Amino acid sequence: MPMYPVGMNDQIGKLLLAALLIGFGLLAWRAWQIRQASPTWPSTEGEILVSRAYPLNESHDGAGPPTRQWMVDVTYRYTVQGRTYTGDRLRAFIPPLSDEATARALIAGFPVGARVRVYHDPDRPDRSVLIPG
Repeated sequence: MPMYPVGMNDQIGKLLLAALLIGFGLLAWRAWQIRQASPTWPSTEGEILVSRAYPLNESHDGAGPPTRQWMVDVTYRYTVQGRTYTGDRLRAFIPPLSDEATARALIAGFPVGARVRVYHDPDRPDRSVLIPG
């Protein structure tokens, strides 16, 4: 293991933490921008290619039953001005969900093969959502 001068590991750790926080902040900022703009975006018809709910993790603190968080995965295809795109954003931001029923309810209207409205950024048609706002 390389030896660093005293305090160097602390500096590296602080830099990594700062980079992580900046990266998370940029992602949150982009999600907020999409949430604000998407209700005014034009829409086109698309088709659902993938729609599933899946467990993210399981944790157990010893005080009660294990808890599991759930995520959703929705992929769709749509065409804007003759060019075909693939999107995977259901809405601007979806945090992990608390249970399977909630996750399944969220994607219930988006089964594989369904024709759906896809809202896309007019300046960047590769940015899209199925649920604006």
